[in-house]
Amino acid sequence: MFQRILLAWDGSEVALRAFDAAIDLTRRYDAELVAVSVAYSPAHAETAADREETAQAAHRYLSQSFEEVADRARRAGVQVSHEIIQGEDPARALLEHCHAHGFDLIVAGHHRSGRAGRLLLKGVAPQLIEDGAPILVVSDGSR
Repeated sequence: MFQRILLAWDGSEVALRAFDAAIDLTRRYDAELVAVSVAYSPAHAETAADREETAQAAHRYLSQSFEEVADRARRAGVQVSHEIIQGEDPARALLEHCHAHGFDLIVAGHHRSGRAGRLLLKGVAPQLIEDGAPILVVSDGSR
């Protein structure tokens, strides 16, 4: 059913829950798993240098946070790679990457509470769903 699975990785706890779900799906369907992160800087950054510095910091954080958990997949017998892409709109960047590289499914975490939840609720997950992306949303477990 699924041959290529894209894990939306942002280093959060809920992304880790989504990672575990993606590992299970990858094993079940003998699929390929690729974690994809979007390093972007907000449009309100004052200068091009500020935007570049923010993007570089995001790149470092995303790389480090993924390396800290990548062995979860290896211990489960799943090969996983990590790609960091650039984009001003994370949902659009993920969707374009999904289509350009032939992914069958996006697995993403969803924050239900707090500021992060409000930001994601109005951003990445709904936009991916609205655009008809093949997506599995993993919640943070809160009610």
